[in-house]
Amino acid sequence: MQSETEDLMAVRREMMDLLRQQVEALNSRFGLSDEKLRECYERQARVQELREKLQDDKDHGRECAQEGYAENPRPFPVDVVNCPHDYAPNDSGDSQR
Repeated sequence: MQSETEDLMAVRREMMDLLRQQVEALNSRFGLSDEKLRECYERQARVQELREKLQDDKDHGRECAQEGYAENPRPFPVDVVNCPHDYAPNDSGDSQR
């Protein structure tokens, strides 16, 4: 689990670094040369790959959590199971029905 978290943080750090480089390139007072523009496109493609990886990891985690819940569902708390059927949480018992 810790390894997965570390991997996730590494992906996010790489993505943030690439985006920072993109902003720096776009804010350059010298404009974009053909080479700098090509580098921007390459960085953008890499950012997209990282976004897809994060989304895949997120989807996989959600699937694993749902499978784990299906295999091991939590029981209702005892006080909910033993709750009288005519009990209303805000009912003091004084009011007429």
